[in-house]
Amino acid sequence: MTLRWRLTLLVTVILTLTFLVLGSLVYLFMGRYLTSAVDRSLAFRAQEVVSSIKVESNFLRQQRITLPDVNVFAAPDIFLQIVDSEGFVVTRSYNLGRQTLPVGPQTLIQARQGIAFFTTEAIDNYSLRVYNVPLLLRGQPVGLLQVATILSTVEKTLGNLRRVLIFLGLVAVLMATILGYILARAALRPIERLTQVAAQIGEGRDLAQRVPYHGPMDEIGRLAATFNAMLGRLQRAYTRLEEAYSAQRRFVADASHELRTPLTTIRGNVDLLRKMKGADMATQEEALADIASEAERMSRLVNDLLTLARADAGQEIKREPMEIAGLMQEVARQAPLLGEATFTATGLENLAGRQIMGNRDYLKQLLFILLDNAFKYTPAGGEIELAASVKPEGLVIEVKDTGPGIAPADLEHIFERFYRADTTRSSGGTGLGLAIARWIVEQHQGEIKVESRVGEGTTFRVILPLLRSA
Repeated sequence: MTLRWRLTLLVTVILTLTFLVLGSLVYLFMGRYLTSAVDRSLAFRAQEVVSSIKVESNFLRQQRITLPDVNVFAAPDIFLQIVDSEGFVVTRSYNLGRQTLPVGPQTLIQARQGIAFFTTEAIDNYSLRVYNVPLLLRGQPVGLLQVATILSTVEKTLGNLRRVLIFLGLVAVLMATILGYILARAALRPIERLTQVAAQIGEGRDLAQRVPYHGPMDEIGRLAATFNAMLGRLQRAYTRLEEAYSAQRRFVADASHELRTPLTTIRGNVDLLRKMKGADMATQEEALADIASEAERMSRLVNDLLTLARADAGQEIKREPMEIAGLMQEVARQAPLLGEATFTATGLENLAGRQIMGNRDYLKQLLFILLDNAFKYTPAGGEIELAASVKPEGLVIEVKDTGPGIAPADLEHIFERFYRADTTRSSGGTGLGLAIARWIVEQHQGEIKVESRVGEGTTFRVILPLLRSA
């Protein structure tokens, strides 16, 4: 059974139960009201009869009751009867004919208590409402006045009411079913659209689609908004997944290319050595030197690939409080060995006592990546500067060179893996260094930026958060 029909059935059942309860209460209250009206009429007529009864005394001071003519108080639907204390009929109204009002033992027992009461009796398939009034003489019950009427009018009225309630109930249930179905359909229409959009997305994989909802922000509105937000997250995740898959394919292709070159060189030199048995030592040394150089290059590439693989696996760099001055001075001492350009270090004296949360080995690798690039692309006679300063945003480390610079079109790609500008492809790098540098900076909660002008040089700026002084 569909949700629409379940909601319709639920509304119908609830309305049916509600109408049954209300109809039963109306029927019950109406029955009590009509019976109460009959009782008041009978009590009034009995009071008239009792008021007409006379108590007379003879010369012996003996009292006796003189009864009025009960036919005076009778009516077509009002019957009167008086019985003595034993239940024998003393007098009755003519409209009873040969019938008498029922007087059972229980009625006489209650009459002896001297309290008027109502009973409902059955006679010849008719229901009678009887008002029983004890007749007292000197405080003792000597007889019983009974005033009765047939309840056919009440029963007829209640029967008509019952038929009306049943008819109205059936009409109400039918209307509830129709209206419940219409309301359920209207309420579930946004969910149907949501289902259709979900099915279309499943068939066409178009995560750009959204549920077109313009109604109030009720439960359905929040569901549509949540579903649209989920689609947005899925679209972004799917886009990132496609980008990652594309990057992975490029990564594998570039890694294969980078590894193929040194392997080809090594195999070529090995084949050369095999063919040139007994060749002069100079040629053999040259081939062995090429093999060692390419093996070292391949080792660096594999180490870089392992570093990036750890980054992709979500590995975090273990950090601890450390003073930055000693590391910067050590790097400044070793940097001139990287190339022939003129190297200077400035601002290191301002770092005394400054601490950061860092990893010494990875920070040293970061600085040498930047310096190695600077020396690699700066010709002899050029200038390279390692500058450090403390600013409000944190520790600022800059590596400046006077090399050829980077074209604007290449600036936004230089931190991508295996990316190398056309002007630098002859440098022999792998294109992984800056990608590793960015990962190290991000692991240190820092930021890395680059500024460059073609023909004037390049500046890499690293900003790392400082620990507050105690």
